[in-house]
Amino acid sequence: MSEIDVLTSEFIAGADEFYGDTELDDIDKKHVGIVRKAYEQFSQNINNNNYRNWDGQSDQSAPKQLSLDMMRYFGVFHTFVHYVHKKIFRRSRENNMLSSMLDDINIIEEVGGLNYLYENPVHKTPGTDRFYQTKMASFNSRWLKYIYLTTRIINDGLLSDGGIWVDIGPYYGGLQGLIRKYQPKSKMVLVDFHHQLCRSYIYLNKLYPQATHILPNMIKDYSDLDTLPEGSIAYVPTSSYSLIKDNQVDLATNFFSFGEMRRKIFKDYYRSVLFDQSKISYIVNRFVSSPFFEPTYDTDLNIYDYKSDKRVMKYLDVFPIHHYNMLYRELFGRKHSRNTSSSYFEMITSKHN
Repeated sequence: MSEIDVLTSEFIAGADEFYGDTELDDIDKKHVGIVRKAYEQFSQNINNNNYRNWDGQSDQSAPKQLSLDMMRYFGVFHTFVHYVHKKIFRRSRENNMLSSMLDDINIIEEVGGLNYLYENPVHKTPGTDRFYQTKMASFNSRWLKYIYLTTRIINDGLLSDGGIWVDIGPYYGGLQGLIRKYQPKSKMVLVDFHHQLCRSYIYLNKLYPQATHILPNMIKDYSDLDTLPEGSIAYVPTSSYSLIKDNQVDLATNFFSFGEMRRKIFKDYYRSVLFDQSKISYIVNRFVSSPFFEPTYDTDLNIYDYKSDKRVMKYLDVFPIHHYNMLYRELFGRKHSRNTSSSYFEMITSKHN
């Protein structure tokens, strides 16, 4: 068995309800489709090439380029053919993407995060299959988000080393992998669907095999998150959030997925003690989840739903990463490069003293 097979089997053996997420109530349409595709994928083959980038989700993208590392990863022929195809048939889109990424890097520099970018080339992380290299760094679209968020969390002191951090919707654990490198004593709690947690377990176990990894069947023994071992990583299925939602933690976060949820599920998370009483909460989501002219998600959430009389606003601004990105997609029957239908906001709050 390959290492991925072993880790996948370990996680599924430690998660009795692994195949139960399709039975959850009130999941939004987007994630119903993602969960179904994920189960199809897990029933076939999970490997190093598809646990992080697959049909349902990915590192998003990176412009094609000719480089020795690309050729080592994908072979000379594959690299050359894809590079030529993109440069001939998608030149404008490739240029737009690169320009947006360079803007993101300038923004990361403005907030003091270039050291995190330079110290963490994405092409050297487990399971990556898309990246763009400059002289000092390698990155892709999702990685630039993670570098920016890492900069904010560490440089702004949102989480002390040894603190408890609960993140709703971590995908494959890329952000957790970065934060743990710089804050190895922190206790990390990941809340997501089972298949996403399995991807996180594979990724984080490959990075930190000596860490204490707490699988879903063990969560009931740590419902008091203060009892988590130092430096541990806990994998909490969405169906088990009720076991931990009354904890008071140092940092509670959600990046991008609250705005995709139906109102009831959103309130179950955001109005829980865990978010209401967290020392710091850090949120990045859409100003309007579903604008009338492009109802992106089947929810009616907007920025007013994130207001709370129990919290003190510390920071609110436009989320700058990918702000100038142009996505090629169909709208009103026409395919064209367009910005997203709603920008994202970045909000940091603290609890009242």
